[in-house]
Amino acid sequence: SSRFVDIKTNMAVETIIILTAIFVFISTNLDDLFILAAFFANPEFRAKDVVSGQYLGFIVLLTVSSLAYFIHFIIPSQWISLLGIIPIIIGIKSLIYLKKPETDISGENKYNTGTLSVAMVTLANGGDNLGVYLPLFASMEPTALFLTAIVFLIMVGIWCFLGFKLINNRILGDKIKNY
Repeated sequence: SSRFVDIKTNMAVETIIILTAIFVFISTNLDDLFILAAFFANPEFRAKDVVSGQYLGFIVLLTVSSLAYFIHFIIPSQWISLLGIIPIIIGIKSLIYLKKPETDISGENKYNTGTLSVAMVTLANGGDNLGVYLPLFASMEPTALFLTAIVFLIMVGIWCFLGFKLINNRILGDKIKNY
Protein backbone atom coordinates (compact mmCIF):
# COMPACT_ATOMS: atom_id res chain seq x y z
CA SER A 1 0.00 0.00 0.00
CA SER A 2 2.90 2.41 0.63
CA ARG A 3 4.17 1.68 -2.90
CA PHE A 4 0.75 2.66 -4.26
CA VAL A 5 0.90 5.93 -2.30
CA ASP A 6 4.40 6.63 -3.70
CA ILE A 7 3.19 6.02 -7.26
CA LYS A 8 0.18 8.25 -6.71
CA THR A 9 2.39 10.98 -5.21
CA ASN A 10 4.84 10.77 -8.13
CA MET A 11 1.97 11.02 -10.61
CA ALA A 12 0.66 14.11 -8.81
CA VAL A 13 4.11 15.73 -8.88
CA GLU A 14 4.54 14.91 -12.57
CA THR A 15 1.09 16.32 -13.33
CA ILE A 16 1.99 19.57 -11.56
CA ILE A 17 5.27 19.77 -13.50
CA ILE A 18 3.49 19.16 -16.82
CA LEU A 19 0.74 21.71 -16.09
CA THR A 20 3.32 24.25 -14.94
CA ALA A 21 5.34 23.68 -18.12
CA ILE A 22 2.25 24.13 -20.30
CA PHE A 23 1.22 27.37 -18.59
CA VAL A 24 4.77 28.74 -18.61
CA PHE A 25 5.12 27.91 -22.30
CA ILE A 26 1.82 29.56 -23.19
CA SER A 27 2.59 32.68 -21.18
CA THR A 28 6.02 33.14 -22.77
CA ASN A 29 5.11 32.12 -26.32
CA LEU A 30 1.67 33.55 -27.01
CA ASP A 31 3.27 36.21 -29.20
CA ASP A 32 5.20 33.52 -31.09
CA LEU A 33 1.92 32.05 -32.27
CA PHE A 34 1.23 35.23 -34.24
CA ILE A 35 4.80 35.44 -35.50
CA LEU A 36 4.52 31.86 -36.72
CA ALA A 37 1.26 32.72 -38.45
CA ALA A 38 3.02 35.61 -40.20
CA PHE A 39 5.78 33.27 -41.40
CA PHE A 40 3.25 30.71 -42.61
CA ALA A 41 1.35 33.48 -44.43
CA ASN A 42 4.50 34.65 -46.22
CA PRO A 43 4.84 32.75 -49.53
CA GLU A 44 8.63 33.14 -49.34
CA PHE A 45 8.74 30.64 -46.45
CA ARG A 46 8.03 26.95 -46.79
CA ALA A 47 6.12 25.38 -43.90
CA LYS A 48 8.94 22.94 -43.16
CA ASP A 49 11.43 25.83 -42.90
CA VAL A 50 9.14 27.66 -40.47
CA VAL A 51 8.77 24.57 -38.28
CA SER A 52 12.47 23.65 -38.36
CA GLY A 53 13.48 27.27 -37.72
CA GLN A 54 11.10 27.53 -34.78
CA TYR A 55 12.49 24.32 -33.31
CA LEU A 56 16.10 25.40 -33.91
CA GLY A 57 15.61 28.79 -32.26
CA PHE A 58 13.64 27.33 -29.38
CA ILE A 59 16.20 24.58 -28.74
CA VAL A 60 18.89 27.25 -28.45
CA LEU A 61 16.74 29.16 -25.94
CA LEU A 62 16.02 25.93 -24.07
CA THR A 63 19.71 24.99 -23.98
CA VAL A 64 20.79 28.39 -22.69
CA SER A 65 18.04 28.29 -20.07
CA SER A 66 18.90 24.73 -19.06
CA LEU A 67 22.43 25.81 -18.26
CA ALA A 68 20.87 27.75 -15.39
CA TYR A 69 20.30 24.42 -13.69
CA PHE A 70 24.05 24.19 -13.07
CA ILE A 71 24.14 27.73 -11.72
CA HIS A 72 22.17 26.65 -8.67
CA PHE A 73 25.27 24.71 -7.55
CA ILE A 74 27.23 27.98 -7.50
CA ILE A 75 24.68 30.65 -6.60
CA PRO A 76 22.64 30.38 -3.37
CA SER A 77 18.95 29.69 -4.01
CA GLN A 78 17.78 33.03 -2.61
CA TRP A 79 19.74 34.79 -5.39
CA ILE A 80 18.46 32.62 -8.28
CA SER A 81 15.53 34.94 -9.04
CA LEU A 82 18.04 37.63 -9.97
CA LEU A 83 18.84 35.58 -13.10
CA GLY A 84 15.80 37.30 -14.61
CA ILE A 85 17.97 40.39 -15.06
CA ILE A 86 20.04 38.62 -17.75
CA PRO A 87 17.47 39.22 -20.55
CA ILE A 88 17.35 42.90 -19.56
CA ILE A 89 21.13 43.12 -19.93
CA ILE A 90 20.93 41.33 -23.30
CA GLY A 91 18.24 43.77 -24.46
CA ILE A 92 20.24 46.82 -23.38
CA LYS A 93 23.35 45.46 -25.07
CA SER A 94 21.35 44.83 -28.26
CA LEU A 95 20.04 48.40 -28.21
CA ILE A 96 23.56 49.76 -27.80
CA TYR A 97 24.92 47.71 -30.68
CA LEU A 98 21.89 48.12 -32.92
CA LYS A 99 22.94 48.00 -36.58
CA LYS A 100 21.58 47.14 -40.00
CA PRO A 101 21.41 43.48 -41.04
CA GLU A 102 24.52 42.14 -42.75
CA THR A 103 24.26 41.87 -46.52
CA ASP A 104 26.13 39.81 -49.07
CA ILE A 105 27.59 40.98 -52.38
CA SER A 106 24.20 40.88 -54.13
CA GLY A 107 22.85 43.33 -51.55
CA GLU A 108 20.29 40.88 -50.17
CA ASN A 109 19.99 40.13 -46.52
CA LYS A 110 21.99 36.93 -46.07
CA TYR A 111 19.55 35.71 -43.38
CA ASN A 112 16.51 36.31 -45.55
CA THR A 113 15.50 32.74 -46.21
CA GLY A 114 14.10 29.72 -44.51
CA THR A 115 15.06 28.02 -41.35
CA LEU A 116 17.78 30.41 -40.26
CA SER A 117 15.51 33.46 -40.55
CA VAL A 118 12.82 31.87 -38.43
CA ALA A 119 15.38 30.69 -35.88
CA MET A 120 16.87 34.17 -35.62
CA VAL A 121 13.45 35.75 -35.09
CA THR A 122 12.68 33.12 -32.44
CA LEU A 123 15.93 33.96 -30.66
CA ALA A 124 15.43 37.71 -30.98
CA ASN A 125 11.94 37.34 -29.56
CA GLY A 126 13.13 35.02 -26.76
CA GLY A 127 14.00 37.54 -24.07
CA ASP A 128 10.81 36.83 -22.16
CA ASN A 129 11.50 33.11 -22.44
CA LEU A 130 14.95 33.52 -20.90
CA GLY A 131 13.61 35.82 -18.20
CA VAL A 132 11.19 33.14 -17.04
CA TYR A 133 13.09 29.94 -17.90
CA LEU A 134 16.43 30.84 -16.29
CA PRO A 135 15.18 31.16 -12.71
CA LEU A 136 12.62 28.38 -13.19
CA PHE A 137 15.16 25.87 -14.49
CA ALA A 138 17.74 26.85 -11.88
CA SER A 139 15.28 25.87 -9.14
CA MET A 140 14.32 22.49 -10.65
CA GLU A 141 15.48 18.97 -10.04
CA PRO A 142 16.97 17.18 -13.10
CA THR A 143 13.89 15.01 -13.74
CA ALA A 144 11.56 18.02 -13.54
CA LEU A 145 13.82 19.95 -15.91
CA PHE A 146 13.85 17.06 -18.38
CA LEU A 147 10.07 16.66 -18.22
CA THR A 148 9.59 20.41 -18.67
CA ALA A 149 11.90 20.43 -21.70
CA ILE A 150 9.94 17.55 -23.28
CA VAL A 151 6.64 19.36 -22.68
CA PHE A 152 8.10 22.56 -24.18
CA LEU A 153 9.25 20.72 -27.32
CA ILE A 154 5.81 19.15 -27.72
CA MET A 155 4.26 22.59 -27.25
CA VAL A 156 6.50 24.03 -30.00
CA GLY A 157 4.98 21.47 -32.37
CA ILE A 158 1.47 22.36 -31.20
CA TRP A 159 2.26 26.06 -31.66
CA CYS A 160 3.50 25.44 -35.21
CA PHE A 161 0.35 23.45 -35.96
CA LEU A 162 -1.89 26.19 -34.54
CA GLY A 163 -0.01 28.92 -36.44
CA PHE A 164 -0.43 26.95 -39.66
CA LYS A 165 -4.11 26.29 -38.98
CA LEU A 166 -4.68 29.98 -38.18
CA ILE A 167 -3.46 30.92 -41.66
CA ASN A 168 -5.50 28.19 -43.33
CA ASN A 169 -8.68 29.15 -41.50
CA ARG A 170 -11.46 30.20 -43.91
CA ILE A 171 -12.54 33.13 -41.78
CA LEU A 172 -9.21 34.57 -40.59
CA GLY A 173 -6.66 33.15 -43.03
CA ASP A 174 -7.17 35.55 -45.94
CA LYS A 175 -7.39 38.56 -43.66
CA ILE A 176 -4.10 37.63 -41.98
CA LYS A 177 -2.40 36.94 -45.34
CA ASN A 178 -3.55 40.32 -46.69
CA TYR A 179 -2.42 42.11 -43.58
